[in-house]
Amino acid sequence: MTEEEARAWWWHVGAGPMIAALPQSEQAAAHLSWLLIRWRVDPVAFAVEALRIVLHRYQIAILLDLADSPVELYEFYGVDPNRPKRQVLIPAGHGVGKTRVLAVAIWWHKLTVMYSYNLCTAPTAPQLTGRLWDELRKMYRRLKDRWPDLANRWEVQRDRISHVDPENSDWTTVARTARADKPEGLQGAHALDADDEFGQLAALFGEEQQTSHTGGIMVVIDEASGVDDSIRKVLRGALSESGARLIAPGNPTRPDGWFASDMEKTNRYAVHHLDCRESDLTHVYEIPYRDTAGNIQPLKLRGFVKPSYWVDLLEDCDGDEDHDEFRIRVRGIKPRSAYSQVNKTHHIEAAIAREEDKDSKKEAPIIGLDFGLTSDSHSLVVRQGYNQLEGEEWLPKDNPDEITLDAADRAIEAQKTYKARVIIGDSNGVGRGAMEYLSRYYRERPELKVRVIHFNSGGGAIDKKRFHRRRDEMWYSHGRPHLANPRCSLLDIPGQLSQFTAPGYREGADRKIRVESKDEMKKRGVESGNIADAYLHTLMVKVRDEEESEQPEEPAHPDVFHRHFQQLERQQQARRYIR
Repeated sequence: MTEEEARAWWWHVGAGPMIAALPQSEQAAAHLSWLLIRWRVDPVAFAVEALRIVLHRYQIAILLDLADSPVELYEFYGVDPNRPKRQVLIPAGHGVGKTRVLAVAIWWHKLTVMYSYNLCTAPTAPQLTGRLWDELRKMYRRLKDRWPDLANRWEVQRDRISHVDPENSDWTTVARTARADKPEGLQGAHALDADDEFGQLAALFGEEQQTSHTGGIMVVIDEASGVDDSIRKVLRGALSESGARLIAPGNPTRPDGWFASDMEKTNRYAVHHLDCRESDLTHVYEIPYRDTAGNIQPLKLRGFVKPSYWVDLLEDCDGDEDHDEFRIRVRGIKPRSAYSQVNKTHHIEAAIAREEDKDSKKEAPIIGLDFGLTSDSHSLVVRQGYNQLEGEEWLPKDNPDEITLDAADRAIEAQKTYKARVIIGDSNGVGRGAMEYLSRYYRERPELKVRVIHFNSGGGAIDKKRFHRRRDEMWYSHGRPHLANPRCSLLDIPGQLSQFTAPGYREGADRKIRVESKDEMKKRGVESGNIADAYLHTLMVKVRDEEESEQPEEPAHPDVFHRHFQQLERQQQARRYIR
């Protein structure tokens, strides 16, 4: 700690008496100047005094490492001083206050390091200009209430925080989305002002040498696990200058990638693994704070996370704290594999062993079809409520026409047997011919009142905030709870257990669920589950209490357009019957 820093931190015996000795007209400016030095040395004091925020001890450790604070502060706050400085990685469980510590860090660096540049990035725009910017605005309001002379120098805009004086336009904070297809958008970020490090130019021209902390970049990577490796490579240039800072929190959702790799490099980075059990909502924590009068005050705060969160999650993980989902969401440790199991084995085993659900026998059967890739099996399933009535799998014939007719014929026979009113199948790809044949077949036989639904598992998800594709929704949102339901009864078909339990899923940094594709399963030596997919297709049907009249209507368009408009109408009708 330098002499100046010591005077600012031990305010009551240093800066305080010095300010009091000044003329009254000079005291306000001197007070603010010394406070900025105090806050630059101690970001914890900045959080308390400037923003009225009490930090958890693990947040204190993060900010001290980022600030490269003197060892005396580590001793005072009781945190480990032995990690590397200025480059901070934070693999963390859910709910530990990552966004808050980022916002504190940004305002701390902006206000205490003149002409600094903060570059903020994240996988998606909502993560930046949504959560993080909302937190920055909240802190700006607090700053404005208590320190208007500081706050009024800044304007918080949609994707940047700018100095109100155009002459200081380089003293700024910007938000740029980390797009792997355009990594060059993050190039060229530098801010260090060290043109006269040795004071020779000042001496040459008879000027006073600038000795205060000016310039310097801080890179903020939110949800770091979801940021592509190409982005990290580009940012290495910005972090190459002396004194550059990096703070990168995120749920460690991937076993690979730069974030997973760099968190092992504890000789290079200050790595803070945050277990959300360290932030127990039912527990009151305490940290020390030395005020400007020299008094040490115990400041209290509660944790952020309800214990039921990790208790329930541990139960879902069969009591295994080393389960990948528990490692990511609670312990802040990277997973062993890229995917977690969608359906638990014991749920499927219980469903196979279970007797038929009696109440489900009142419901109408639904036929599901799935069409495998080249040389892969096709399958047909009949489901009635929670009961599986049939499930078969077969290899397609060599002749393309026979492939279509074979699948369609099996569906027609199953419809006759079970009196199903709905047939649903994946018509995206090899199944298109069979599904179009079935549509024509039942359109020509309206008296059967069979609805054929074309489902596209590769299409975009309806719940775009949570999922990427319809297949992700089908497996995770519909299949997972259905198969875990104690009413669910499955047939004991060879291979069906592994088909339901083989697919994995992962949750990205954008909080979206992605279920493993058939191609990805094959690459790791696992056969794709066609019976399972056919069964899950049936869950995508909206069951209607009353069937609408299906009497053919007189054409409303000229014959030349009639077939076209019929097709459009069928597509619209199909959407009404798909979840």
